[in-house]
Amino acid sequence: MKAILKVFFLFSFLGLFWLVPSWAQQTPLTPSVDYRDVPWIGSRNVIWIIAQVHLVLGGFVLGVPIFAWICEIIGVLTKDQRYDRMAKEFTNLLTAAFEMTAMLGATFLFLLIALYPKLMGYLADIFLPTYYVYVLLFIGSTTTLYLYWSGFESMKGRKGVHLFLGFLLNVFALLIVVVPNSWATFQASPVVLPGGVGVWEKAWAAMWNPTWWPVNIHRLIANVVLGGYICGAYAGIKYLMAQNAEERMHYDWMGYVGNFIGVFGLLPLPFAGYWLMREIYQYNQAMGITLMGGFLSWLFILQAMLIGVLFLGANYYFWLGITYRIPGAEVKYKKPILAMLVVLLLCLGVWMTPHSLVASLEEARKMGGTHHPLLGVFGVMSAKMTVANLMILVTFMSFIMYWRAGKVETAAWAKLAKSVMNALLALAGVAVIVLGVWGYFVPAIVRINYFSTSQVLIVLFVLVTFTPLTAALLKSAKTTTEMVWGRMPARAGYVLVLNAVTVILLMTMMGYARSASRGHWHIYGVLEDTSSYAYSPALGEAGFFMALNTFVVLALVAFIFWIVSSRAVRHPAFSTQYFFLAPFLFWAVSLFDKPAGSAPRVSEGPKYFRRAVATAFGLLIAFTYIANQVPQTISLPPKKVEFDPLQIKTQADLAKVGQGIFFGKGQCALCHSIGPSESARCPDLKGIGAKLTREFIYESLTQPQAYIYQDYRHEGVPKEYPARMPVINKNPIGLTNNEIFSVIAFLQQMSGEPISVHPSEITQPAQTAAAVPIAHAP
Repeated sequence: MKAILKVFFLFSFLGLFWLVPSWAQQTPLTPSVDYRDVPWIGSRNVIWIIAQVHLVLGGFVLGVPIFAWICEIIGVLTKDQRYDRMAKEFTNLLTAAFEMTAMLGATFLFLLIALYPKLMGYLADIFLPTYYVYVLLFIGSTTTLYLYWSGFESMKGRKGVHLFLGFLLNVFALLIVVVPNSWATFQASPVVLPGGVGVWEKAWAAMWNPTWWPVNIHRLIANVVLGGYICGAYAGIKYLMAQNAEERMHYDWMGYVGNFIGVFGLLPLPFAGYWLMREIYQYNQAMGITLMGGFLSWLFILQAMLIGVLFLGANYYFWLGITYRIPGAEVKYKKPILAMLVVLLLCLGVWMTPHSLVASLEEARKMGGTHHPLLGVFGVMSAKMTVANLMILVTFMSFIMYWRAGKVETAAWAKLAKSVMNALLALAGVAVIVLGVWGYFVPAIVRINYFSTSQVLIVLFVLVTFTPLTAALLKSAKTTTEMVWGRMPARAGYVLVLNAVTVILLMTMMGYARSASRGHWHIYGVLEDTSSYAYSPALGEAGFFMALNTFVVLALVAFIFWIVSSRAVRHPAFSTQYFFLAPFLFWAVSLFDKPAGSAPRVSEGPKYFRRAVATAFGLLIAFTYIANQVPQTISLPPKKVEFDPLQIKTQADLAKVGQGIFFGKGQCALCHSIGPSESARCPDLKGIGAKLTREFIYESLTQPQAYIYQDYRHEGVPKEYPARMPVINKNPIGLTNNEIFSVIAFLQQMSGEPISVHPSEITQPAQTAAAVPIAHAP
């Protein structure tokens, strides 16, 4: 019976790959087809769901090996078998998740090739050699994973070999992240590819784009956070469902380790995000402004809300541990915990404060604009960077407090060390706040390049200094109260589940942000999206898909948890030939493999499990509701208005057209001001037409690096402006000569100067193949 089931499920699953693309046969597979659609659902929505579910599960698959390998190393060094058991248990999770991720990845690839042949063909022409590398990495990763997984039993006497396999698995996992990241980052920050070189040289040049390594580091840390929190959620569920004291103790301890790994990755994650955003700004100002100051700005308010939930959850779990695992410690640490909670809530309130408020016309008049006279100061980046660093410091100190609870330092230098640490913490907090306030009174480039960087370095210094000092103090410390495992309340399990849901939701959110920042470009400034989906949906619709994708990931992860926890996972009938179908086969055979005479469990576990599920659903519903309450803006692709040179009769007509381009297609007003402005990211253009010749203005637009203007607005040595001028006659802006001449005419008219560009210099229709697109309609 079992053999028949295996064959049935194998052929049923393979049949899906034959039946699913049948709808695509309506359109012939010819090179002339740029896009195909999926009826009723939409091709973009299908790709959106499959891509994000695949990437989140992939993040889990690539983060868990680090977690398991470190646990095994600790187990070897400390001779504590709990770490080895935990590493093995999470590797069991990894094998099932790996199979699921691989199947989703194959589906994702097939759909991309079928639905977006133009884009995939373009990328294949550039990155084809890396595809071969990726296949080899996948084979190596699969083989190493199987050897590492099976080696927990077969290599018990050869721990060195098994640890080396774990190291090799993590190397493969890192490379599997790095290679496809280059494909995605090239879409956001493409570089000029050299001509006359081989395919490997071209692929390498495309890989080494400005945002490649910032994304690599950001995703690597995020994968560690995801792996830690999902493992923590697994332990939390198992803790709630535990049947005896031994299981409760084990999974309580496992939940602590999972939360610790999650927090360990969470602390440096904002710094990696800051580096990524800085590189995006330096690469293209318009993209950076779209993310932080354009239609996506409210997305980062939602992000602040979720990050606040995550920080509160991580700290609350530490505080519960102090209260319930260390008897008597709750009295000593009650006041510090209350103070930390107040600081976290205040910081979260500042981080969630928008720069521009949603207000009626009457309310805006009373406030004197869309910026609140009091709260408006909290909506700028200087305030948000400050509170983000303070929240990291508070979370780190929660961990230090938990680490030191129940112990008394006996070292002769303990009093001095604690005084130094307290002084450093106070100075660090004051320095971060002072730099944040000072940031309001300096140019943006000074705040970004010096003040924000200094805040990050100060916090990192505290983290790097306190950790070894605390470890040295506790090495000789006297334990006054032993840690008691298995006493945590049920809400500790709910917190672990909530943290995992929040991390997954954040990852889906950042996937949307990276895609939407490109606007209507598949490859920014190179390959335009001309499909019917060439727009970025409003936050309400995007929030629904984020919640939906999170739900799908949670459902798959729950399925994996159930499979691994069932008896079927240890069934000897499964061999490597069914490796990728194991989750489904495990479930099918388990239906016919119930142990005879098994008694029903009597436990409150199901009740707690339902509450944990309700907690996850509550967060998703609340997030979707809030996402639909913030301002809803759809980023539509620019409509091209035909510019008829025959309509340009006078120089005034030419200047009027140039004004539309200046504030529209040319995107000049994103960085330049017309009149003095402290927030201007480029030189003030008031009177520029009187100061510069038309030839010099033309050169500044087409060769912006030929002459660099300095910022003399402030005392001291003049500095470069924060924004770097793009080449205006190349993509993504791509002004024509006619459009550049009209902008020059506008600048001269605005400066009160005679317009030196004559309509006769405009290229006429007889000289061009078609009308020239001129401006983007609002």
